[in-house]
Amino acid sequence: MQVSVESPSKTKRQMTVIVPAETVDQVYKTRLQKLSKTVKMDGFRPGKVPVEKIQRQYGDSLHEETLQEVIQSSLYNALAQEKLHPVSQPQINPKNALLGQPLEYVAVFDIAPQIDQVVFNADQIEKRVAVIDEADIDRVIEHLRQQHATWKPITTPAELNDKAVIDFAGSLDKIAFEGGTAKDYPIVLGSKTMIPGFEEQIVGLKAGTETEINVTFPENYFSKNVAGKVVQFAITVKKVLRPEYPTLDESLIKKLGGRSGKLDDLRNEIRKNLERELQRVIQAELKEKVLEILIKQNPITDIPQAMLDREAARIHDYMHPQHHGHAHEHTAQEQAVFATAAQRNLTVGLLLGHLIKQHQIVATREKISEHVATLASVYEDTEAATKWLLQDKQSRAEIEMHVLENQLIAKLLESVKIKEVSVSYNELMNKGMKQDG
Repeated sequence: MQVSVESPSKTKRQMTVIVPAETVDQVYKTRLQKLSKTVKMDGFRPGKVPVEKIQRQYGDSLHEETLQEVIQSSLYNALAQEKLHPVSQPQINPKNALLGQPLEYVAVFDIAPQIDQVVFNADQIEKRVAVIDEADIDRVIEHLRQQHATWKPITTPAELNDKAVIDFAGSLDKIAFEGGTAKDYPIVLGSKTMIPGFEEQIVGLKAGTETEINVTFPENYFSKNVAGKVVQFAITVKKVLRPEYPTLDESLIKKLGGRSGKLDDLRNEIRKNLERELQRVIQAELKEKVLEILIKQNPITDIPQAMLDREAARIHDYMHPQHHGHAHEHTAQEQAVFATAAQRNLTVGLLLGHLIKQHQIVATREKISEHVATLASVYEDTEAATKWLLQDKQSRAEIEMHVLENQLIAKLLESVKIKEVSVSYNELMNKGMKQDG
């Protein structure tokens, strides 16, 4: 097999492959022999049909199948031989495909951009830090206590934090739309689970009330039929319930994670959890600053469109899982968001991949175990969680990549002055959560 490769551009490859006639003929003969054992024709017993008759009737399809098999196997071998890794589906253009002659074809495909050098120049980076105080722990305990509320029916008007159970039927120009109707739907008023302006109009209504409200859907709402439009909802309030919060006694403390039933033990457990999450956010912020410097100092402008489209589709599926199996459209603004995120993700991946190889960073068993232990510590059954994290292929791959990236970030920061800036726990965590989102 002869292989030659041309490079029309930095990321485009044009590979010419010539397969010897003997190889093609052997595949054809093997397929012909296999077919001759099963083919049926009038006047002949199975397996006794003359080869000439089989070729006359099935020759074209045999030829096509032979070419497909030879191209598939030779393409795989040629790519391995040339150490090429396509990021787009190769386009195959046969130049000579006659039996008895060498098979020649050209495969055109994209490859990932080749990174020759990555620079990272930073004298100083700010690192935001925070201290967890008793008030932070108090807020967590109060939030947990509220989650264990019991709901009591009331006959007075609904207030914020009450739960309203409603039927609603939405219509646009008096025509119902998909997803706009529900029965016995519970809403905690003020939770912002509904579109803006919906919950606010339920406040003040009593159980048994029937009314109509108008709500303007956001411009970027996923359903273009109602995006940016004023929709009418017929509302029936079935129930209004008010929360009653439990006393923080021994029984509740145990439910909240304080196994001994003592408040001090619960507070210590909460502090450990907050510290763990705080450190995660601090490191994530620091990593983000390093990545921004890398992206700014090492722009990549030649990422193939096939890579960008695939990553944009992945981001879309992650952000909009409700779209699976449903026809939908996105605004130009939304598509631009996916495209920008795809460009950034791929740039980061290419730069980090190059630096990990350059610095010969490896994910050691010890580092993997440390990270797995951190992840598993949030589960009640840490042993089972550890086992699953290590056995699940996707999970383990993500863990290994996380470990590699963390080690690389630490390596890059060795030559950078870190300036710590103290902020409140809430300020740091709120921004951290927005970044995660």
